Amino acid sequence: MKKLMAWTIFQTIVYTHIKDYAVKQYGDDGDDPVTDYSADDCVRNMKKYIARHGKNARPDQDKLDLIKIAHYAQMAHDKLESNDAHEN
Repeated sequence: MKKLMAWTIFQTIVYTHIKDYAVKQYGDDGDDPVTDYSADDCVRNMKKYIARHGKNARPDQDKLDLIKIAHYAQMAHDKLESNDAHEN
């Protein structure tokens, strides 16, 4: 199960980024700007980071952008789940 081990390592990296950077910088769920975003807004932000992949001048920025993409994907997923729950 190498794929699961790789995912576990990546999820730990994303978790650390959220805990040590995103929450400290922008606030936690309900207090951050993303609270008012739709799932589509999150996907638009993912596309922004995807579009600049390979064009970053700063070292390791491509890796950081992939972490941000994963975080936005999770938030978009949560918003879709929330919408589904409200519709049922």
